[in-house]
Amino acid sequence: MTSGFECDIGTSDEELLRRCKESDETALRQLLRRHERPMYSLLYRMLGNHEDAEEALADVFIKVWRAAASFRGASKFTTWLYRIAGNTARDILRSRKARPEVTVEDAVLSEMELDSSASIDPEKVLLGAERAATIEVAMRRLSDEDRLLVTLYHMQECSLEEMSQITGQNRTNLKVKLFRARQKLRRHLDVLDREASDGMQARTTEPSGLRPGPTEPQRG
Repeated sequence: MTSGFECDIGTSDEELLRRCKESDETALRQLLRRHERPMYSLLYRMLGNHEDAEEALADVFIKVWRAAASFRGASKFTTWLYRIAGNTARDILRSRKARPEVTVEDAVLSEMELDSSASIDPEKVLLGAERAATIEVAMRRLSDEDRLLVTLYHMQECSLEEMSQITGQNRTNLKVKLFRARQKLRRHLDVLDREASDGMQARTTEPSGLRPGPTEPQRG
């Protein structure tokens, strides 16, 4: 049922959610318009492809609609929403027999689609997208929990307090786990950078008929 109420941009999330509880579909659409971008970004980085992220986004807001009456205001609406999105993504990952790897091409396209400035400076955007693609591949190598923590803190800019409410873990544990997750991500990025550098050297030497030089010994 739709009330016919047109939501004002100044209406709070909590008020819109209260109206969802009263079966106001216009309020739900307003919540979707406000929050679909960060929710989609989180779901994409967790799930690794557009199709699953889009389906999960729809599922998240169906859950918001159905669970509106259960929101008690103990945390901010956005914290509650992130918890729903994170749990939805983890449910999907658990249901997969094998987690697909995100391709570099898909990650580049995603970054360009999400970056509204893509048409302003193509060269800068391409360089940024290439780095973003490397980060996306490195993120895929993290565990589901590590990926969620890095995404919430660095990409969604959630505070530790918000992350604690989203994940149900205390701040001390989160600090330790986030620190370790960042270390793992850095190691994966270093490996990918070395692989890219080795591949570039191979492409520049092989066509010329030169023997590839000795590779730098790997550090222990």
